[in-house]
Amino acid sequence: MGVNRLTAEIYMTIITGLLGVVGFFLTRSFAALDKKADKSELEAAKNEIKSVRRMVEDVKDNYLTKEDFLREQVKTEHKLDKIMDILMEMKGGQKNNE
Repeated sequence: MGVNRLTAEIYMTIITGLLGVVGFFLTRSFAALDKKADKSELEAAKNEIKSVRRMVEDVKDNYLTKEDFLREQVKTEHKLDKIMDILMEMKGGQKNNE
């Protein structure tokens, strides 16, 4: 009985050691995969940041400020007022002629 028990303990020790070694290498492999995934995610993020920067530059180039908008709106209103005055003069002149 002593030999069987000793043999069983040797097998258990060997199996435990093998599981430890397999666990170590799996952990190391997963860590390496995580690093690679981090690098690819980092590159994707860098590319996205570059794209967003280009978009921001485009918006800055094509952006109309509030002051510019209001200035153009006032110009348009003045033109409409002039047209209205001309139309009112024309209408007033027609009544006088009748």
